[in-house]
Amino acid sequence: MSPSKRLFVFDFDWTLIDADSDYFVFEHLNAELSKIQLDSIGKVQWTDLQQRLLGELFDRGVSREDIERTLTSIPFAPERIEALKLMKEQGSDLYILSDANTVYIETVLKAYNIDNLFTGILTNPAQFDSRGRLNVTRYHGLDKEPHRCPLPCEPNLCKGLEFQKLIDSYNWTQVIYMGDASNDFCPSTHLSRERGDLVLARRGLSLEQRIRERPDLVKAEIVYWQDAQDVLEATKDIFFGGRDRVSSLTSTAFSSTTSLSTMVESSSSSILASSPIDEIKAVSATSQQVLSAVESSDSKMFAQAVKA
Repeated sequence: MSPSKRLFVFDFDWTLIDADSDYFVFEHLNAELSKIQLDSIGKVQWTDLQQRLLGELFDRGVSREDIERTLTSIPFAPERIEALKLMKEQGSDLYILSDANTVYIETVLKAYNIDNLFTGILTNPAQFDSRGRLNVTRYHGLDKEPHRCPLPCEPNLCKGLEFQKLIDSYNWTQVIYMGDASNDFCPSTHLSRERGDLVLARRGLSLEQRIRERPDLVKAEIVYWQDAQDVLEATKDIFFGGRDRVSSLTSTAFSSTTSLSTMVESSSSSILASSPIDEIKAVSATSQQVLSAVESSDSKMFAQAVKA
């Protein structure tokens, strides 16, 4: 019989860190390319856009050391680190499932000495070449059949598909998914109420909006959080609050000043906002054709790389 164990799976940008790592790098290293990045959103598949812009960044003299130094300056809230350590101490497996890339995520985790907390990272592969140029490729490459997920997943990564593989890999006692964005909705639909699974959804961002639009698709109980202290309190309640207590948290909104177990969702309607780059960077799931910016013969016009 398998020992009792929980599975925690996290998005990275605006979930573990309070930033979009792709945007953070260009915002801090080259204002012109940062503007091109924003202007190209929705016109070029996001991962392909990063590959093209990273080449431009290298051509303008930005080194590997510059990128790594910038990444280590991304703040990582100590309360989140405490929560992650608590999860690990309690015997849980921790995974990151993200549309960022391996270099960005691993560099940030190592900067805070928490890379050893994670069992695995599922994201777009990236590596520096011998010259110091960073290359990033799609997790779900163009050499594969499209995943054809009907939910708001990017063409390079269906989070729900990869999440289900993790769920099926072990007889978990409980599965918890934590995210903020539209592409976190798909994995949220793979959770089980019977197992006592939880969605930890960031308050006021697009995952919450997706859940409210299609609540019938999310079977797990939902806990909304606002900041790192909320995440820590939620983690403590998962392990020490008792199963009945945690099970009473369906659709709970909470603040860092009040115990998670005593909160009820506000009856007043809230204005739902996207994380600063989430919605405009999402490629429509109904797009009929997504062309690779890397393979495009036109190196100047990003807008020609995608036919939406």
